[in-house]
Amino acid sequence: MQLKGKTMRILLWVIILVTSIMYAGEIDKNEIPVNGLNKQLIQRDFESAFGKGWIFNWNENDTPHRIFGKAIPNTFKVEDPIESEYIAREFITNNSTLFALPESNLELWVNEQRGNLRYMIFNQVYQNIPVWNGRIDFRFRSNGDLVLIGHDAYPYLEVNPLPSLSPSQAILYSKSEVDFDSSLGDEVVGDPELFIWVDQGEKPVYHLAFLVELFVHSTDHDDHVPVHRWKVFVDAHEGSILEKFDMVRTATVEGHVTAPVKDEPYGEATVRGLPHVKVAVSGVGNTYTDEDGYYSIDIGNTSRTATVNLEGAYLNTNNNNGSDASITRTVSPGTTEDFDFGGLNSIAGERDTYYHANYIHDFVKTIHSGFTGGDYVMPAAVNIGSEDPYWPCNAYWDYTGINLFSEGGGCAATDQMADVIYHEYGHGLQQFIYDPYSPPYSSSGLSEGCSDYWAMTLTNTPCLGNGFFGEGTCLRDGENTLQYPANSCGGQVHCLGEYIMGSTWKMRENLIALHGYENGKSIADNVFYWAQTGRPSNDPDFLTEILLADDNDGSIENGTPNYMPICEGFEAHNLNCPYEGPFADLEFSAPELNFVVASGETDAQEILISNVGEAGSVLTFNSGVSPFEEIGDGPDAFGNFWSDSDISSDISVSWVDIEGMGTQYTFPHNDQAGASIDIGFDFPFLGGSYSQCIINANGWIGFGEDAASWENIGIPSSAAPGPAIFALWDDLNPVNDQCNSYCSGNVYHYSDGDKFVIWFDQVAHWWTNFEDSYYDFQVVLYPDGKIDLNYNTLTGNHSATIGIQDAGGSNGLEVAFDQAYLHDGLSLKFSQGPDWISVTPPTGQVDAGSSQSLIVQVDAVGLDNGDYDGFLRLVTSGGNAGLPVSMTVGGSPSLPGDINNDTMVNIQDIILLINFILDVNTPDSEEFAAGDMNSDGILNIQDIILLVNAILG
Repeated sequence: MQLKGKTMRILLWVIILVTSIMYAGEIDKNEIPVNGLNKQLIQRDFESAFGKGWIFNWNENDTPHRIFGKAIPNTFKVEDPIESEYIAREFITNNSTLFALPESNLELWVNEQRGNLRYMIFNQVYQNIPVWNGRIDFRFRSNGDLVLIGHDAYPYLEVNPLPSLSPSQAILYSKSEVDFDSSLGDEVVGDPELFIWVDQGEKPVYHLAFLVELFVHSTDHDDHVPVHRWKVFVDAHEGSILEKFDMVRTATVEGHVTAPVKDEPYGEATVRGLPHVKVAVSGVGNTYTDEDGYYSIDIGNTSRTATVNLEGAYLNTNNNNGSDASITRTVSPGTTEDFDFGGLNSIAGERDTYYHANYIHDFVKTIHSGFTGGDYVMPAAVNIGSEDPYWPCNAYWDYTGINLFSEGGGCAATDQMADVIYHEYGHGLQQFIYDPYSPPYSSSGLSEGCSDYWAMTLTNTPCLGNGFFGEGTCLRDGENTLQYPANSCGGQVHCLGEYIMGSTWKMRENLIALHGYENGKSIADNVFYWAQTGRPSNDPDFLTEILLADDNDGSIENGTPNYMPICEGFEAHNLNCPYEGPFADLEFSAPELNFVVASGETDAQEILISNVGEAGSVLTFNSGVSPFEEIGDGPDAFGNFWSDSDISSDISVSWVDIEGMGTQYTFPHNDQAGASIDIGFDFPFLGGSYSQCIINANGWIGFGEDAASWENIGIPSSAAPGPAIFALWDDLNPVNDQCNSYCSGNVYHYSDGDKFVIWFDQVAHWWTNFEDSYYDFQVVLYPDGKIDLNYNTLTGNHSATIGIQDAGGSNGLEVAFDQAYLHDGLSLKFSQGPDWISVTPPTGQVDAGSSQSLIVQVDAVGLDNGDYDGFLRLVTSGGNAGLPVSMTVGGSPSLPGDINNDTMVNIQDIILLINFILDVNTPDSEEFAAGDMNSDGILNIQDIILLVNAILG
């Protein structure tokens, strides 16, 4: 007998359910759901394979919406998108209880490496038809660890995939639903697309549906916006409207203030440069101003006509009630021509909107230089007035641009309000970040709250709509106390957005209080931005993505570097973090360790690490050594670490000046290296030793074959050149044998036997999308294998790869890839950990209120006399630390207690020790070592007692 179709599926799932009952132990037969899934079975099998301690958030249909909190170790090249997809699909196949869905029914829609995470989202397909928001999510850390799994797909989906309606019929049903009127300029956007639309619940109902997109002008005077961009789902069998939502976002205020108010939303205006403005010169072409408003263009030897509008590379302002801002005049060669927009040639709304929209555009680039969503000439309608039935008190994002209204009805002109401009632009940013998914417009206030955050962080105030109804008034306030899920809002999205607005503002304030303004704001802005890359569909998911973006060890279970300030911000609005602790807290007995040893000798000291955290907490630790107090990453397979002058206080900004001493290097082409050159010594690098190198025009130094790889990628990778040092691997355009009109900058090299310097002197980027971008940086190599990368000035844009990798691309350290990492005055170092220091034990755990002894040993065997420095590195669940370790090698070590080194221990040494303890004098390393009688790394009363006992015999 052969079973087919639905009968076979039912039989298979009966067998699975019976097996589940036999082996599930505590599972009650009455709890087995009718949809074939079993939460207890899924969680039990998952924890059996990967351990306990995970957070499970469940969908109504018993799929695990989010699993996170720990890490599943993996070893693969996360920077390789193809290998990453293979690993994810293999995980789906190997965990059939969890997914109950073949990986062949999943299309990869998002595969992005951003920061220290790879974001992967598979979208479910059924009979080659995509399922709307039916997705499976993965987050992999850069070391391969899997730290989040999301399952919002539908394992037992079944629906007739053949539509009964035609696309044209679906359009007619949609038009009727939204009052479509072609005489008003309404239009259908694109062609209808087939999706599986799901009516969610414990037992989901599946519909084959056409998605129709319509641009519609509103005729309802009670409407909040004049236009709508509707997405409408039409049942492809019955013609019923399943869902519709509007992509146009608005900052509308209900009602009017009756008393007249003075509109001063910005206070006193100040003169500022306008960035990215197009300067059009007749007979020559166009150029664009830089970030400070400056421009330069070659017009030959003839006077010409120049025209400047408030239009540029990323924005075009249009005055809805008057002529657009414009200046035209004759310009002559060799002269300075300033174009000043003021009251006679523009209106305030044009000037303010242009400046602030470009400001937020450029600000986002400082967080993620590779973000290109806003890199088009965005339309900005300003001074929308009383001729429009939606005037006043209005502003909105219409899916492609921003729309801002003039003053009236007791409301300020929104085209003159920086925070309103930032808010509306923020809707566009979220739309671009979420692509190919849509932000959660209708079901959540997440979209509004995120747009409010952009405005608050850029103005540094929780008042959104500052001066909207007059001086001193606010439209919304980040200091609000609204509680999730905000039932009092009645579904109104601006109200719903206030708890995300409040949570992120309080998170930002907490981080600033902890780290200082600049660092705290930077941390808040970064985790806020990167959290959106996960395309969260609701507010708890947004909090989870923020914690993942902040995490530094692949485990949220032990907190994150900023867990408490983040959680306190969200918990103030009843959005709770997944773990309440108890959390460990690291404390150590000595701030540094100092050794004085004779050549060829060893010595050891003890240091105590303690868990002073909450009762019941456990401090897990890893101990090791590092060349830096704070590391960026490492070690790699060869023991290399990296750090920079921003991360670690022991690294200062440096520059080796070889001007007038270096030899110019010649490039045959802007994507190729020239001849091999001598380094001047044998340079050890990633398992090899090299006396020569090549310099590639695209900002990297190689020790093997050349590669014309102008498009940089993430490393380590077999597709990238190697072995190589990537100082600023991008599509650069230095002076070369095949120069075009804008190649610029030379490269020089210099060696004195102690160091080898390669200097890229104001080298240009290939101009496509990087006009007027020039970089001044250098690579410094040392005979002991250390590498310095120094960045002097970086003008314009950059989106480079920085790091090192071996020949096969299997090992290396990536510092940055298409990120806003580099800046003027930055020094980056690569170095191996000091091999003269060792520490035991390397791992362990400490209960709350307890301590663990670590033994730090130094070994001067084979070392020359002199001073040596390194760091004891502690990575713990209660915080990390880098403790300085110094060793002086020379002669014989001082007699214990003989602080003045006179070969006697007496009252004079006691006096010196007391002065050191009282901070009257500061000991050098030898004096400290002689006075530290108990070798605990601290000079205190215990050392005095031991010293007195030594004197008394």
